[in-house]
Amino acid sequence: MLYLSHLSTHRNERQTAILWIAQGLGLLLFTIIVGCSPSTSTAQLSPAIRVEVEGILNILQARYDLTGSLKTRMRVRIEEGEQREELQELLWYKKSGNGGERLHIQAMGGFNEPRGVAIANQDKNQFILSLLNERRTYSGPLSDGALQEIFGIDLRVSDVLSAIFANPFLDERTDNFTSIERSGAKLTITRPGIKEGHVETVTLFVREGEPRVTEWHIHDENGVLQQRAAFSDYREVSGILRPHKVEIERPLEQTRVAVNITQVELNVEINDSKFDGARFLSDDFEIIPLSELAE
Repeated sequence: MLYLSHLSTHRNERQTAILWIAQGLGLLLFTIIVGCSPSTSTAQLSPAIRVEVEGILNILQARYDLTGSLKTRMRVRIEEGEQREELQELLWYKKSGNGGERLHIQAMGGFNEPRGVAIANQDKNQFILSLLNERRTYSGPLSDGALQEIFGIDLRVSDVLSAIFANPFLDERTDNFTSIERSGAKLTITRPGIKEGHVETVTLFVREGEPRVTEWHIHDENGVLQQRAAFSDYREVSGILRPHKVEIERPLEQTRVAVNITQVELNVEINDSKFDGARFLSDDFEIIPLSELAE
């Protein structure tokens, strides 16, 4: 696959966008639109396990609630088949006053020059992917359908938020667990996936009352692994425990993305202009609606 440094066709640009989304810190780039599946009854749990699980979910939710903004610098290694590329990326995340969420990811070349920018802004229901060297911008509304139609990859936009915060439960699907297994400090939670027949397994380790999500697997109805996310190297930042290493694997696409956080700041001031895509929609760029790209 060709990457940011040597794009030559629309197809290669779409593949590059997939990888940004896949690394989104996780898995995919957009943050915001959370799709909840119909609920089923939770597995029968002992009162002690039920209280413990509720406490864990509350702690994970609190980490998200206490993060009003986030700025990170990352080293990203992308592998597809036998091909590999490494690049630097910057990520800015901010909640708005009306509850919306916004994300800006910037990919840089070998000399730290900006090569591509992706912006997801819930307040404006806008997604922008701009390839700076090509002076080309793809623009359209945020939606799960855009991911599937345009990038040809089956991912939910809520996966981005879950990966950024190492919390698969941010989509609020917490009342349909099919099993919970306890083994020492290890807790394994199983629940139905978003797609019919899919199964999600989330593994956590709890030490000194602090839960760490370590693995998140999604298998299809035939037991084939669709997606794996691994979180490690947890460190406390401004009183909030966060992973500094994230690995994403999509076996069917033969894609692996490894993210190493080299710098992270929480609840810092980020100007709203960082999430304004107007400068990438000017006459200096060729503007391509996402609907046209899908066609």
